[in-house]
Amino acid sequence: MLGTAFLSSVLTLALAAWLFDRRIKPRLQEHVDAEVDRAIEELGRSLEERVRAGVKSGVASLPSTEVLAGATKTAAKTGFDIVGLGLASLLGGGRRRSQPDEDED
Repeated sequence: MLGTAFLSSVLTLALAAWLFDRRIKPRLQEHVDAEVDRAIEELGRSLEERVRAGVKSGVASLPSTEVLAGATKTAAKTGFDIVGLGLASLLGGGRRRSQPDEDED
């Protein structure tokens, strides 16, 4: 009697394992694969939107054209003054850099 119960349990487990491998496992794998693909697509869209927002924010925070033009003009004037003073000292000229007025920025 004990042998029959044991054999019945082993056959039941073998049948359950066979059904799982042949029927349930492939369906479960398809379902998991579909969910993973959906999650990847959703995360990809979310990431793309975040990158887009970051680039827009970065471009919006760039200085305006007027600020860049003013900085370029100031840098050019300073460079010109430095070159002029250097040439004046090489050539023995008496040109000295004038003190900026307090009204000028």
